[in-house]
Amino acid sequence: MLPLQMFFLALLAVSAAGQSAGMHSTGTGSKSLAALDSCVSNPLQTNCTSYEYPVAAAADDLSKLCGAMHFMSACSVAKACNASGAGPDDPTGPGAAKISSRNPDICQPFTQVATVCKLDPGMGRMSGCNNINTMCVAGSQVPVCKQQTGLADIPTTETVNSQVRSICEEMTMDGCEKCTPSWQAGRTWGDCDLLDVYSYLCYQMPEMGQCSDWHNMCTADPTLSFCYGTGGSGGSSGSGGSSGSGGSSG
Repeated sequence: MLPLQMFFLALLAVSAAGQSAGMHSTGTGSKSLAALDSCVSNPLQTNCTSYEYPVAAAADDLSKLCGAMHFMSACSVAKACNASGAGPDDPTGPGAAKISSRNPDICQPFTQVATVCKLDPGMGRMSGCNNINTMCVAGSQVPVCKQQTGLADIPTTETVNSQVRSICEEMTMDGCEKCTPSWQAGRTWGDCDLLDVYSYLCYQMPEMGQCSDWHNMCTADPTLSFCYGTGGSGGSSGSGGSSGSGGSSG
């Protein structure tokens, strides 16, 4: 297994190359969208209290992040939001409540970017975090930095990756086939929808020791689609399906 630090250094090089090649979800890209907004580069200004970071810029940041590492926990949430109809074009639409009825901002692109950049250890060095890292500093006057601080209840990508790998190397379960080929090939990360697979594994066998983080997540927000309506108590299903995210990708 590659050391985590070496992996991130390699990822930064790939991410930078993709950015220079124009890999953006919109025609403008987050850097150009935010270039005219002085509150991004100088968020301590008092006039920034009314500044609104463009949703399109946040969506572009998220696209770069998930384009580089689609298996991150926040990207699983973004995928679920897209499947529910609450993607970047309508992040507060009715579909958002299908992902969480407790958190109205769960499908906001900025919330998902904040989850990656501020709460997922090591991920904040990716190029998609450049704007939020500059804008959401101590003393920032930009409201969204305090209003959408990320999804603290979902487990980190490294945690989910480790738990899924541990479960699937311990036993054969429905869902493991989506992720295990990556580890069998010597890769550090499971090239799959890790949070979705983790949730389904724990829904099937909630008594597993590796499911403590799933229980914590679902206790904090039982309405999350990744909890299958169980509040973390688990259950059984013969369908082999997935959470409200519309299925895991392998």
